[in-house]
Amino acid sequence: MAAQKDNGEVLRELIEQAQLTQEEALTLVNEGQAFPIALSTWKSYLAAQDSRRRRNCPEVVIRHAERVLSASGATTE
Repeated sequence: MAAQKDNGEVLRELIEQAQLTQEEALTLVNEGQAFPIALSTWKSYLAAQDSRRRRNCPEVVIRHAERVLSASGATTE
């Protein structure tokens, strides 16, 4: 049985697939949100698993990022 990926890994993969920087992806994810994610929080979601800075990325953030980043068409202008 394959090990389940942690949400930080999933988020990193979504950003890479969209060919965006972390900051560009955060801008898209935060667009139109009542409570935008702070850059420091975003980076803590993406931090290495053994980092003291690491925070678990909520499932709701992953679902929203999947919708927004896949809709971005993986292009930056």
